[in-house]
Amino acid sequence: MKFLYENKKMSVQQSSYIWNMTAGMIFGFQSVFLLMVITRALGLYEAGLFTIAYANANLFLTIGKYGMKNYQATDVKGQFSFGEYLTSRYISSAAMIVISVVYILYTGYTLDYTKEKMLIIFFMCLLKTVDAMEDVYLGWYQLNGRLDVGGKIMTLRLISTMLVWIAGMIILKSLLYSLIVACVFSIIVLIVFVKETYPHFKKENEQEKVQFGKVRKLLTICFPLFLGTFLSFYIGNAPKYAIDAQLTDEVQACYGFISMPVFIIGLLNGFIYQPILTQLAVLWKEKQVKVFVKKVLLECVIVAGITAAALIGGYLLGIPVLSILYHTDLSAYKAELLILLVGGGFLALSGFLLVALTIIRMQTISVVGYLITAVLAYVLSPIMVRKNGVMGASVLYTILMFLLSILFAIMMGYKLIAAVKKEA
Repeated sequence: MKFLYENKKMSVQQSSYIWNMTAGMIFGFQSVFLLMVITRALGLYEAGLFTIAYANANLFLTIGKYGMKNYQATDVKGQFSFGEYLTSRYISSAAMIVISVVYILYTGYTLDYTKEKMLIIFFMCLLKTVDAMEDVYLGWYQLNGRLDVGGKIMTLRLISTMLVWIAGMIILKSLLYSLIVACVFSIIVLIVFVKETYPHFKKENEQEKVQFGKVRKLLTICFPLFLGTFLSFYIGNAPKYAIDAQLTDEVQACYGFISMPVFIIGLLNGFIYQPILTQLAVLWKEKQVKVFVKKVLLECVIVAGITAAALIGGYLLGIPVLSILYHTDLSAYKAELLILLVGGGFLALSGFLLVALTIIRMQTISVVGYLITAVLAYVLSPIMVRKNGVMGASVLYTILMFLLSILFAIMMGYKLIAAVKKEA
């Protein structure tokens, strides 16, 4: 498997851009492809089950990842060893599984879930735990200048797992059983890829460098990042939770269909800024504040451009394309789609601003923004969904993303203005 870490036809930087973009596209579109198969092979009800299970799994994935990858990838001073990053990931992944089980049991009881629905959510969370463990290796490879290796691993694992899952649904005619098969397969693939690639990055006496005091310190430092990311996913999924509690699984599926393009904006934006994270960290470390500010502003302009393009595409082709993709008439949801796309732009902007806040080590203050927005989401989501259904969910989502972007922009601006004045 030398192709995982060798580049013969292009530079490492070129390969990193290509493979990072490919991995991000597949990660973002896997739910799109899976929903296309589910609606045709199993039905709209199962699509609704998948939507809420996928939302819950991604929420709990934030516990497993602990918001650590961007911190790890920008740890240019080598504050922590890989062993310490890996140990912290074992802890956070175990916590992810335990908390997800408790949540599933509680929610299953209060909302009267079927046993099948509870098991589907659990195994979806288990599948996402594989993502959490893979993430720590990808962060280490990126820090060592080989983002391309991580991109290749993620791409191949996601594609192969998705194909196995789809084949399972077609053959077994069961979302649950095919999910179990995909979960086992994904674990095996990750183990094989890590054994093949990690030895090329392993440093001497790496295991001896693990200090549990530093692991505790790492978890403490990254706690604001974890909490912020967790609250971010809760905020983004709050409309889905309200729909799950008050409407039907079929309506949940339709909201999932029209909200899917929203995350494409964030993905496209991620392709642009992910490869330059370490570069931004170096600029900040070397106190090249004005150059740092220019790159941040350029990224904000790119977000606006991507959002505008998405709105035009959504207005002209959005509903017809989505209706064909998901084998469902979505003509009644055009206004909701456009509103959600605007929210997607603010989602991408807030995501990048959070990364920038992390680089300048203001991740703690970012939690304040998430807490304010999360409280608003908790209060408003049941009210707006109960009164206005999917339209209420769409408007709420956009309001929440807008508020989050404004709060982060204020925090970022305050810090950068002070840094520029100091530099002058």
